Amino acid sequence: MSEWHDQATGARGWFVIDRLIGGMCSGGIRMRPGVTVDEVTQLARTMSHKMAVLDIPYGGAKSGIDCDPASAQAPAVLRGFIEAMRPFIAERYATGADLGTREDDIIAACQLVGLTHPLQAGFKTDGGAGLSRVKQALALSSEGIPITELIAGYGVAECTAEASDVLGVPLRGATVALQGFGNVGGAAARYLDRAGARITVVADIEGSIIDEGGLDVPHLLSIRDRYGRVDRKRLKPGTRREPEPAWLSHQVDIMIPAAIGNAIRADNQATIKCRLLVEAANNPVTPEAEAQLEDRGVTILPDFVANAAAAFLFGGLLEKRLEPTLDSIFTVTSRQLRSTTRELLERAHREGVSNRRAAEEIAEMRLREHRI
Repeated sequence: MSEWHDQATGARGWFVIDRLIGGMCSGGIRMRPGVTVDEVTQLARTMSHKMAVLDIPYGGAKSGIDCDPASAQAPAVLRGFIEAMRPFIAERYATGADLGTREDDIIAACQLVGLTHPLQAGFKTDGGAGLSRVKQALALSSEGIPITELIAGYGVAECTAEASDVLGVPLRGATVALQGFGNVGGAAARYLDRAGARITVVADIEGSIIDEGGLDVPHLLSIRDRYGRVDRKRLKPGTRREPEPAWLSHQVDIMIPAAIGNAIRADNQATIKCRLLVEAANNPVTPEAEAQLEDRGVTILPDFVANAAAAFLFGGLLEKRLEPTLDSIFTVTSRQLRSTTRELLERAHREGVSNRRAAEEIAEMRLREHRI
């Protein structure tokens, strides 16, 4: 673990390696007020499982910076942190965006401190060809939106669709409540809406937005800011506003926490009424709440599978499992995440264990295959 302190602003940051595989590790850089070393350590461990279930031969790592990403100081703080972590990023740490950071900002900060790219450690043996492939892929856009802002939410939607199929819950017409409407939650809503699901509740930092008949997802996407806040002044007539916790208590088929960790706890889980809960955020459900929900018959798809698409994008490019085309990225990512989702749900049912335990067993099996 490496700790960093910015003298100018007082911001602190941590870089934690859970494990190395072949001398390499991977995990994003998050920035939020109040982030702790314990949080970063837990996220690094989750990244190890995430890379393992994806069968990407990298260990898990994570960075966290205690700073408001909306502050004027944030760009300089990010650059200072990356400069301090420069030796790791150059040789063994493939990194990218996470909560509160954007891929373009991280790439720019890396270049300002003399790094080629935040993924450069992963293609150091592949030279210029690897860098060219990664740059080509990460420059792709779909419908004018960068692939890096879509892929995580796309993966959440694909996992949700596969889990719904396994459970026998038709996705078309299924009601969905989302907490978080940034890159992950917004893109998940985009693709689930197109698949025929009915997004009835969206919660952001200012509260919950509700329409039992189904929210107009394209309109909501058009009136949010870069941090996922929806402009209340431009909501369509008939859309209700309630306090933020209300997203937990509306009866829906599918619930997707896509914002902060520990959003669902023992003290608020009793209000949840859903069949499937998809963990799009990192660690959004505490272990105690997870056990209580499963006892009540809620199927929980664990975070290190449900939100693995961004990691698969980067790892797949470095391992040449993805070509730098939209068709390859969307098709192969869908196939990987859907097969893993089905495998863990069927294993959990067959062995009578929790879905998280089944996913961890799959990860641990693949880690043993890498002799770690």
